[in-house]
Amino acid sequence: MNRNNDMNERELERLLEEHFSSGAANAPPTPDLWGQLESRLGAQDPKPLWAVLRDVGTPVDGFRFAPALAATAAVAVVAVAGGSVWFAVGTSGDGGVLGMAEVEPAAAPVFGTPTPEATMADAPGPAAAQALEEQEEQEEQDGALGAPGVPGAPEADGPDRSGRPTPEAMMEAMPAPTPTPAPVMQERAQTSTAVPAPPTATPGPQSMVEGVAGLPEQRSTDRPGATTFQDYERQRLTQASEDNVSTFSLDTDRTSFQLALNWARAGYRVDPASVRAEEWVNAFDYGYAAPAASDRFAITSDLIAHPLESGRYMARVAFQAPDVVEDRPLNVTLVLDASGSMSEGNRVAIAREAADAIRRSLDADDRISVVHFSTDVLHEYTVQYAAPDHRAVIDSIRQLSPHNSTNVQMGLDLGVQYADTMRRERLEALNYVILMSDGVANVDATDPFAILEATSAPDGADPLRLVTVGVGIANYNDHLLEQLAQHGNGWYRYLFDEEQARETFRRDNWLALASPVADQTRAQVTWDPDAVKAWRIVGYENRITSAESFTQDRKEFAEVYSGAATTVFYELELHDDFRQQGALGQVELRWVAPESGRGWSQTTDVVGNGRVVSEYADPLLGFGAVVALTADRYSTLDGSGDPYAASRDLRSLQGLVDGLQNELGHLAAFRDFAYVLESLVRSVPPPPANDSGYSR
Repeated sequence: MNRNNDMNERELERLLEEHFSSGAANAPPTPDLWGQLESRLGAQDPKPLWAVLRDVGTPVDGFRFAPALAATAAVAVVAVAGGSVWFAVGTSGDGGVLGMAEVEPAAAPVFGTPTPEATMADAPGPAAAQALEEQEEQEEQDGALGAPGVPGAPEADGPDRSGRPTPEAMMEAMPAPTPTPAPVMQERAQTSTAVPAPPTATPGPQSMVEGVAGLPEQRSTDRPGATTFQDYERQRLTQASEDNVSTFSLDTDRTSFQLALNWARAGYRVDPASVRAEEWVNAFDYGYAAPAASDRFAITSDLIAHPLESGRYMARVAFQAPDVVEDRPLNVTLVLDASGSMSEGNRVAIAREAADAIRRSLDADDRISVVHFSTDVLHEYTVQYAAPDHRAVIDSIRQLSPHNSTNVQMGLDLGVQYADTMRRERLEALNYVILMSDGVANVDATDPFAILEATSAPDGADPLRLVTVGVGIANYNDHLLEQLAQHGNGWYRYLFDEEQARETFRRDNWLALASPVADQTRAQVTWDPDAVKAWRIVGYENRITSAESFTQDRKEFAEVYSGAATTVFYELELHDDFRQQGALGQVELRWVAPESGRGWSQTTDVVGNGRVVSEYADPLLGFGAVVALTADRYSTLDGSGDPYAASRDLRSLQGLVDGLQNELGHLAAFRDFAYVLESLVRSVPPPPANDSGYSR
């Protein structure tokens, strides 16, 4: 090491050895790396520690002595430049400089989760040395060390730096090592009663559960830039003697949970404003039985003891739609965002893959139109009223690329015009307008209601159905896309990679999603005040409507597609004699038949027998309650609730998830939820310790 170094050599070596001894103990360097290091640094007097470690770490008869020390020397590459010292310890998976805290392994996850790509620090050897040489050559050309930005999150790593940093600046920029906590399962051991194997939930794409061995390190910023969510006020506990009617639109969106999963995987703290509890609950399959007839729903209800609050209960009301795939032809209009913000990350690739998956799913008697929009409509890519295998359609989708600003209204205006023309010419077809975008509207109308008003078309028995598909993390407008779908007779999905795009729109999935069984679907629960003292719906804040509107057909009420299930949870306070009162209440469902426009209704009791079901007797029921409460409690961290109370509840819920591992741990969706919950727990402050010695 250069004697002119401003930082104490032994202190630097001690810090490196302390940090890497546990994390890199099983990553011995290849023999030729030593020669490369010495040729780079030259002979030095006195001999630096890495050279000493090289000597004692050299393989002898196939045995490498002190692998932890050898690995420490491998990563502590000392480069001398102009009297200052800097450390090149590899690069992170997304191109930024990899600091010490990033090399340290994350806490062991409770359940199997995706494994991140290996970094150079994970696998030292010739490839690492070659990459280091290429990095130095590039730096010499650029004249700056600079940290490349995180894909999809511009400037997340901070501004570029000119020149090499001083040792003091580098050490200050490195986050302090974080102790690795013990596995959560050991901290919260919990036994559960053996039960029969639960119904198998539909797993998500394998990319959701393979590839990340643990949670990533928290990014330097809590959230990506320029994200837009609408924070809705949580419902309060309502006395049944004052108001005993709960009216809401059914939910068929699942986006809020997928957003949270993607944020957790990217190392961001999940934004509480992004959490819509009903979308978390309805992201999972609870194995409901199909209805007895194709023109009816299966409506079920259950009652369990409240997982968090002694003396309270939770009621689940579930609506299972019939599984009827339409054989009617489809008119599909793709409205593709070709604005500049789509250049971030892999947004264009995802949108292109989703659009082509939809095209491939269509039959010869279906018709498709394609519109690209940026500041204006890009007419050179426009295709109107073509067969799905037409060369112009294929080429238009393949040529999707980012250009200028985002005029969502102009794109939808033309898309709706094309769709309405197809609807009038093909009266027997179902009609979909599919917007694929990051939602960042910045030209003309930029709010969802203005855009919908400008693009509205007369609705008859076969309305135009507006489906929104979101892509991206940073620079993303969730509110615009969610509201366009909710008030446009459609649904909203979020895609975070190309595999998920193919999975969502593969032919069997797309045919179910494009087969509506009910339009303008809403439910009304009327509680019996003699049985129910107080009630509170979990989630559905932006889907709640007045009791008076229940009898009115409105297009903002939900479209329900083939085989869709909708679940709602209530928190309840019950009278002591509720079992003697019979049913806790009644639920009525109303909808409009998509083809005929005829109105239908269906009524049944809510928990007619007064029986309280054990969560261990039905683990999927208990799991749904945990999901609902997790989303509900975490959403209070927007500033409206007590963070320590939320922290205690989340940790208690995590213990319940541990207890469901034996019954549900084989499900990919369950493991994804456990992964997200672990991320949420890490992001909230721990509750204050009770040092008084007294019980609460």
